[in-house]
Amino acid sequence: MTDALPDAPAGASADVPAHVPTRAKRHRVVQQGRIVLASRMIACEIRDLSASGAKLRVAPALDLPEVFELAIAAHDLRIRAVRLRWRRGEFAGVTFEPGCF
Repeated sequence: MTDALPDAPAGASADVPAHVPTRAKRHRVVQQGRIVLASRMIACEIRDLSASGAKLRVAPALDLPEVFELAIAAHDLRIRAVRLRWRRGEFAGVTFEPGCF
């Protein structure tokens, strides 16, 4: 049995830190992006950006595939393979696929 941490919630153990960050720090941005689908590019707006993913603003009627490329226009142009994680109305959350930059 492991010792409970002082001032930690019930069930916490000494082996696990009290605070473990669960995601990369997000930065609020308003950048232009393009979703690359087969033979067309669709404009989108990037609202949050982190090392692990982004929050996109897209047309609510746009049907997004599970995996696609995202072109991010900043001080340079970056194209990243992304995976759709969630979708609510005009917003979508994506994570960057590992090994793709």
